[in-house]
Amino acid sequence: MKERKMTMIDVLNNWMLQSSQNFNIIVGITVFIYAISIGTLFLIMRKFGRSDERTEAINLKIVSTMFTTQIIMNALFISWVDSHIDFFRQVFILFQGITFLVGAIYALKLYKDDFR
Repeated sequence: MKERKMTMIDVLNNWMLQSSQNFNIIVGITVFIYAISIGTLFLIMRKFGRSDERTEAINLKIVSTMFTTQIIMNALFISWVDSHIDFFRQVFILFQGITFLVGAIYALKLYKDDFR
C-alpha cells in the first residue's frame, strides 16, 4: 500500500481538528482577509473616480489579476486537498480570501503608480 505524503493542507486540517478554538482562528483570519481586502478594493475604486475609459481599463486589470489568481488557487486546491479532508470548505474559502487580497494589493499598486 502506498503511503500518503503530508501536505500543508493536511497539517492545517489536523490543527483545526484539534480544537474548536483553532477552527475559529482560521475562520477569523479568513473573515479578516475578506473584510480588509474588500474594503481596500472599495476605497481604491472610489479614489479612481467616475467610471470612464481609464477607470474601466484599471478595473479590467484588477479583475484579470484576481481571475488569474482564482485559477491558480483552484488548481492548488484541487491538487493539494484530498477527498477525505474534513474542513475542505474552510480551506477553499481561505483560498478565495487570498484571491481578494491579491486583487486589493494589485489595486493599491495601480493607485500608487497612477497618482504619483
